Amino acid sequence: MLNNLFVKQNTIGYIIKIAGVAVMIWGVIQGIFSLSMMAQMGGHFNEWGDWQHSGGMTGPALLAFFGIIATHFLYGVLIIGFGEVIDTLQKIYFRLDPKAKQQWEEEQKGEQGLPAGEVPYWVKKEVKSYYDKKQSTIQSIEKTSDAYIFRVSVDERTEYIQVGFSEPRILSDEEAAKFRE
Repeated sequence: MLNNLFVKQNTIGYIIKIAGVAVMIWGVIQGIFSLSMMAQMGGHFNEWGDWQHSGGMTGPALLAFFGIIATHFLYGVLIIGFGEVIDTLQKIYFRLDPKAKQQWEEEQKGEQGLPAGEVPYWVKKEVKSYYDKKQSTIQSIEKTSDAYIFRVSVDERTEYIQVGFSEPRILSDEEAAKFRE
């Protein structure tokens, strides 16, 4: 589900999702700053009515910290959700007008500077490293309709592999069915 969260379907949707992540990061920074300030100002009145400094993380300081982080996290998720709505509307539009999708893909190809069939170097390196560990020989790597899924011919069989995350992953037959032609 999160595999394609930051794939650029639409420029505006992509920018909005990046803004959502920035809001979350800002919330963490603001929460840490607030916690450190409140921890320095902590204190209480003793039984004689004198103010005693008791610096440290008190209940109100922690409550403010978690409140700030939770609020910014919620706002960030909502902003990312708006970006996803825009991307979903773009996908619907592309299904209704395939010529528009083709034109968009050509524009993206021009932005990336890659020919339509060329596999990026980092993908080749990641896939080769993955199959070298399995002691398999790669015959070819081809693009699919998904930016992170590639068709790999290896040891006389074809596999669909997902890259761009912590470790490449071979898709199950059900997942790969939509990429087969």
